[in-house]
Amino acid sequence: MATKKKSGASKLAVWIIVGLLMFGMIGFGAAGFNGTQRSLGKVGDKTVSISSYSTALQNEIVEFQEQIGRDITPQEMQAIGLDQRALNRVISTRALDQLVTDLGLSAGDERVREQVVEISAFQGLDGEFDREAYAEVLQRNNLKEADFETSLREDAARRILQEAVLTGVTAPEAYGKAMVAYLAETRDFSWARMTQDILVSPAPEPSDEDLITYHSENPAEFTTLAAKSISYIWLTPSMLADGIEIDERELRAAYDSRSDEFIQLPSRLVERIIFPSQEMAENAMEAITEEAATFEEVVENRGLTLQDVDLGDVTEAELGAAGPLVFSLQEPGVIGPAETDLGPALFRVNAILDGNVQEFDSVRDQLNLDVALDVARLQIADVAEQVDDLLAGGATLEDVASETDLQLATLDWHVQSEGGISDYEEFQTAAAAVTAEDFPALGTLSDNGIFALRLDGELPAELQPLESVRDAVAKSWTEKQIKQQLRDLADGIAPQVSLDAPLASFGLTENLQDDMNRNDSVDGTPPALVMTAFETELGKAAVLDAAEGVIILVPRAIHAADFEDPQVQSLQSILGNRIDTTLARDVFEAFSNAARGAVDVNINQTTLRSINNNLLGGG
Repeated sequence: MATKKKSGASKLAVWIIVGLLMFGMIGFGAAGFNGTQRSLGKVGDKTVSISSYSTALQNEIVEFQEQIGRDITPQEMQAIGLDQRALNRVISTRALDQLVTDLGLSAGDERVREQVVEISAFQGLDGEFDREAYAEVLQRNNLKEADFETSLREDAARRILQEAVLTGVTAPEAYGKAMVAYLAETRDFSWARMTQDILVSPAPEPSDEDLITYHSENPAEFTTLAAKSISYIWLTPSMLADGIEIDERELRAAYDSRSDEFIQLPSRLVERIIFPSQEMAENAMEAITEEAATFEEVVENRGLTLQDVDLGDVTEAELGAAGPLVFSLQEPGVIGPAETDLGPALFRVNAILDGNVQEFDSVRDQLNLDVALDVARLQIADVAEQVDDLLAGGATLEDVASETDLQLATLDWHVQSEGGISDYEEFQTAAAAVTAEDFPALGTLSDNGIFALRLDGELPAELQPLESVRDAVAKSWTEKQIKQQLRDLADGIAPQVSLDAPLASFGLTENLQDDMNRNDSVDGTPPALVMTAFETELGKAAVLDAAEGVIILVPRAIHAADFEDPQVQSLQSILGNRIDTTLARDVFEAFSNAARGAVDVNINQTTLRSINNNLLGGG
């Protein structure tokens, strides 16, 4: 269910309006909640309203979906525990409200009035507070003015308490400085890769006994993944596109509608200074030409900033009469004066951007495919309803495939399946969840395709017999023997390496990495390479395994954080703020938990289940 928000004068106002609209949209005053049910329970003497819980739950859902980049199902919402998280948040808030009341804290009438009149939902067309609109909005949402204003008063008082608790909550300066010193430290190190080609003896050959032993001692390596035997039907736009003929006029119309994409005229990144007179413009140009002043100084002398004179990316036509002169420059520079609608001006060209005109014939195939895909999506949308009805009526996947354009296929699916329909996340999710009791249901794919699937059987993980994987066993055994030989060789070299005896002195190809911080990486090496360099003593060597061979490395220099460096100072400021924010949040969370533990909490589980049924489609 969508949540509409109206902007207000503060976070409080936004929260209130969201709550009001959620309250109105959900309709908890209707039958199904005992007609007048408004309370979810009590925390101490404070009532927990249904609207506050529903709003908190919707906020949790929206926030989580934004984090993962997709919508989640009602089952996922409850499996993740978003409903419990929302309930805990509301309970903690009301526990604080109870504490505020016990402490005798309150917000005055004037403060409440200021908040009410600033909420846009209560304002008339003139932007001023409208008493009738105020009453109408509250009445429409089944709220009394006294209750609404009490919620404002409680929220304001709760903020007073929060500010009092968090005043002076800052981390020690030494803590932040120690963190920055750790993060901003850099190191120079050398490393060398050791592979099979440096070994004197040839690769060993395994005996039958070696293979039998290795196969039995490494069963996971030769065991198939547990899989599901799945039948499915699917139809995607690309399946239909090749068979769709597009009229020439449609292609031309598509080309014209995308002219900005296909026709990019030459342009320039330009700055412009306007002058009151031709003489002033000429004098400024002369000063720039003779290097008596820079363009920036001329801008500053006019009382402007570079942002004020920046025209951005412009074409010759967009510059009007000055266009030909500006575009006559063959490289970045300053030119002028040129007459403009605003007066004589100097222009500085910062970059020359060549145009790119793609003629209709050169993009015909792409246009044909794009238009065909659009048509295919519409066709799939039309057939989706038919497929949904067929499945709902008990039709099998085979029946649907015979009556529609959907294609029937089977696969043995497991968590590492790739290719075809397995490349779609939506199919992967459905395949992982499907059980023998599930009936095929229509699903959509990320490209607007549709699918449905059925579980035909389970395929357990199975250790493959040696004879069927003999080559794989032999290869793995040999690689392990080579890796061990390289490791033994590296372990023999490592104690001899020092700042005076670098890796190159042992006949290895030495790679130098300078000024590396802990977050850096080196292409083609294990992720642990850089961190190992920070964990190893200066001048001492360390050995680590790599996908290809082994790597030996040695730190050559340690560079402590330079607290005079502007970047380090910026990091210290940002990190300090984050530490203080995190500390304050933890302190207030602990305070809230203590307040919650000091009051009785009584939640009506029947009402809660009913709300979840309404909001999530389940309970």
